[in-house]
Amino acid sequence: MIFPYTFVVKLSVITVNFNHKHFPKLSVEALEKSVTDFDFEIIFVDNGSTDPISLGFLERAAQEKRIQLFRSHRNLGFAGGNNLGVRHATGDYFFILNPDTTVQEDTLQILMDYIEQHPEIGILAPKLVYADGRVQESCRRDMGFWDLVIKRTFLSETSWGRRRLQRYLMGDFHHDSTQEVELVTGAAMLIPRKVYEEVGGFDDRYFLFMEDFDLCKEIRKAGYKVIYFPKALVNHYHKRLSGGNFLHLLFRKVFWLHIQSATKYFWKWR
Repeated sequence: MIFPYTFVVKLSVITVNFNHKHFPKLSVEALEKSVTDFDFEIIFVDNGSTDPISLGFLERAAQEKRIQLFRSHRNLGFAGGNNLGVRHATGDYFFILNPDTTVQEDTLQILMDYIEQHPEIGILAPKLVYADGRVQESCRRDMGFWDLVIKRTFLSETSWGRRRLQRYLMGDFHHDSTQEVELVTGAAMLIPRKVYEEVGGFDDRYFLFMEDFDLCKEIRKAGYKVIYFPKALVNHYHKRLSGGNFLHLLFRKVFWLHIQSATKYFWKWR
């Protein structure tokens, strides 16, 4: 295990890896090209990966002091992995970042410049762009039980289902405008340390899925704003884990993980 650096930085970039192969290398190299007027650290938590590609790169990068690496011998999930990374972070702000992302050279600076001028912000989320140039619909309105059902069944093909789904997915949302929103996906979130600690971080009772929406609700409940900020860009090489038709999903473990997390979410926020 590589232990944390002794100095305090302004920003800690925290990423959880689980068998992401070549993506951590791309993510780190992009972060290293960032042009900032502040110091930041890169922290990776490996959730018990077995693929030699990502693990080999992370171990070498840690030895070279390019990153800090903390290895868990079991998969803690997204929430637990990020909470582990935060426990070793020294920054005043945490940038929760998926391993299948790359930042632009000015992304970190633009985000930090904005959030430091707006103490009311609890989460600042950049625009996410797919590899083909499409903008990811990364914002949501508060989720209800029927939104999940519609999204996963034939009801999405009905006129009622389409209308409800478009409302939940914010189909009317202008993705070039900075706006306060209710929920953002967890692929890229900038959070002040004081806010993260005030709400207790991610609820690690969620293993995978819903922990990002839960954190948004906790932060809003504490009186802070969740802001979508498209002036900062992050490339997201995203493969949707929970996609596919309903019958196909029934036979996938990831589908049932989603159902378990959704059940916990709706019970908690009922």
